[in-house]
Amino acid sequence: MKSNNLKQLSLLSLVFLTVLTACQSDYTKLVNKEMNSGIVYDSILFGLKFGDSRNKFFERCMELNKKKLVSQGPNNNYVQYRLPNTKDENTLNTIDMLFYGKFDEKSNIKAMDLKFNYASWSPWNENQHAIALVPVIMDTILKWYPGNEFMEVTKKDETKVMVKVDGNRQITLFPEENTKDVSVLIEDLRIKIKNTK
Repeated sequence: MKSNNLKQLSLLSLVFLTVLTACQSDYTKLVNKEMNSGIVYDSILFGLKFGDSRNKFFERCMELNKKKLVSQGPNNNYVQYRLPNTKDENTLNTIDMLFYGKFDEKSNIKAMDLKFNYASWSPWNENQHAIALVPVIMDTILKWYPGNEFMEVTKKDETKVMVKVDGNRQITLFPEENTKDVSVLIEDLRIKIKNTK
């Protein structure tokens, strides 16, 4: 009798786990798989890492500025970097990247906010709009951060974004409504998941 009950309980547990796993989105499965891998990616860009202090962020930006690699971005809200134009010398293909750290309560980097746009963007030039830039930036991000491909994810507000997860690092990419910028957010999932609990 006990053996029968144990078999039924085991079977019920297996069915429950199967249903629970099947209900998870592909995104949730990927996050769980990557976070359970134990792989940690700390490097973000320009030698900056998750956990670096706000002071280190500013010091690094000053070093890059002295080397004339970056400049002050619009409204002094971002640091600006012009991507090298490797395909051709056509200035219409020149891309600017703005970046700025997002800091936790201890003033350490928990994420990096990036915005990409064509330097020659104008509202009437649709082939310079953000939606046309998305595939170029996806390709660039995949070269900078190899690993898993991007997947489309629908957020709670029904907007669609492209997401790439490797170990603890999540990269979210989407065109902004202003038609100019492609936004990219590089986050440390260890911090993001801890803050949602």
